[in-house]
Amino acid sequence: MRSHLNGIDHCCVLVRDFDRARDTFTLLGFTVSPFGRHATEMGTGNHNVLFEQDYFELLGVREPTEYNEDIRDALSVREGIAAVAVRTDDTAAAAAEWQAAGLTTTEPQTVRRPVELPDGTESEAVFSIARLTDVTGYLQLFSSQILTPEHTWISELMKHPNTAWGIDHIAIVAEDAETSAANVARVFETEPEAHTTGTIEVPTGGSPIIYLSPSSFKATYPGIDRPPTGLTVLAVKVFDENTAAAHLRTSNVPFTTTERGLVVAPEHANGILLVLRAATHTGEDA
Repeated sequence: MRSHLNGIDHCCVLVRDFDRARDTFTLLGFTVSPFGRHATEMGTGNHNVLFEQDYFELLGVREPTEYNEDIRDALSVREGIAAVAVRTDDTAAAAAEWQAAGLTTTEPQTVRRPVELPDGTESEAVFSIARLTDVTGYLQLFSSQILTPEHTWISELMKHPNTAWGIDHIAIVAEDAETSAANVARVFETEPEAHTTGTIEVPTGGSPIIYLSPSSFKATYPGIDRPPTGLTVLAVKVFDENTAAAHLRTSNVPFTTTERGLVVAPEHANGILLVLRAATHTGEDA
């Protein structure tokens, strides 16, 4: 495991309409943060769903810019997870580790966005990131160092009606699942773990990234329509599946109860296959 990486920090769910995405994830039982605007040159904005150690970001385009061209290209095809941020304690050191291993990265970049605090004042969340450019396929990976944790982990936003408390795993459907998993394992300097279900798990130091072939997806989620290659699964830990199920019913959100948790189809979750699954809280890093 690379010394400056420590699991998934957050994942980016691309959305076409900020208000619709906010309302969708509120119906799913999440507490969604107020809208945040990124720098003018980025032209992007987001809502966040925060957990104890990680989160997911509802990311979209406010104004077309050179910076967000790749986001606009992706959104012309689909919504859904398009990137995963890897937690680091030092963006520059993590980039240097990757470069020493023969991976190509961008130079570290500072990203800022305004944050509305519970007392009604506004502050700023600041991050340092470096993007990998050549190994991941289907999914963009980048490192993320949170420089202002006090303005990111806001306790009022970390309590969710569906009892969610962390990311369990992210899964990607890929025709070349074995090759893709091996490439991503290089990022973390870990060994992919093949399971009897045909899934391949990449350890990250925290919540894993899992690759599935189309056939292993069918075996893992029987009865769920076969997705297109590249569709991603976001599995979220909840304290209580019964409470999560009750919230979905009250919100009139269709879902399927499976051995792996409550499954919400992509058309009801902005392009992701959402899984809410009970997990025991140990107090350790998610």
